[in-house]
Amino acid sequence: RWPTDFQDARMVLNTEVSILLRQLIEQRQSDEKAPPYEHMRMVLDHVARFDNMSANEGSVANLRQAFETPQFEHLHEFEVVQIVNLGCDDVDEAQKVIPSLKHKVDDGEIGEDELRSILDRCAQERTFDDAGA
Repeated sequence: RWPTDFQDARMVLNTEVSILLRQLIEQRQSDEKAPPYEHMRMVLDHVARFDNMSANEGSVANLRQAFETPQFEHLHEFEVVQIVNLGCDDVDEAQKVIPSLKHKVDDGEIGEDELRSILDRCAQERTFDDAGA
């Protein structure tokens, strides 16, 4: 069960935060009236370290589409976003760092093979280069 604060909240990928901050910084650089953006740059530097899709908007779009497929229907958006943000590769690892996944496997809501398939699908969009940093 999810806290009511999260029921209608949109969960964001680190990559989405990175993309938005890059766009905001670009806009502010061209606007002389905009306040300094030093804090945004610091946040961008931090989130870029955890951006495992190199700010690739196509990868984000592909994953967001995948989130809507039946393959992902047994997972809360928070769980899927955490799988992506944490870069989970292994079923055991995913269950340890996202305890609700273990509960779902233990309760039979989702099978380990199904979870493995979801992890594999999320990994397809991952990159590990410095193109977006």
